[in-house]
Amino acid sequence: MSSSRDPGPPEEDFPTPFLFKLMVVLASLYLGWRLIQGVVWVVQALT
Repeated sequence: MSSSRDPGPPEEDFPTPFLFKLMVVLASLYLGWRLIQGVVWVVQALT
C-alpha cells in the first residue's frame, strides 16, 4: 500500500556559502568572548 502523501520533487542540496560559515564562526567567537566577560564581571561583582 502506498502513502497518500506525495513527496513532490526531490530537494536539491545547495552548498553552504563560505561567508555564511565565516559569519557563524565569528558570531560564535564573539558570543563566547562576551560570555567569558560576563562571568568575570559577575565574579568581580560578588567579591
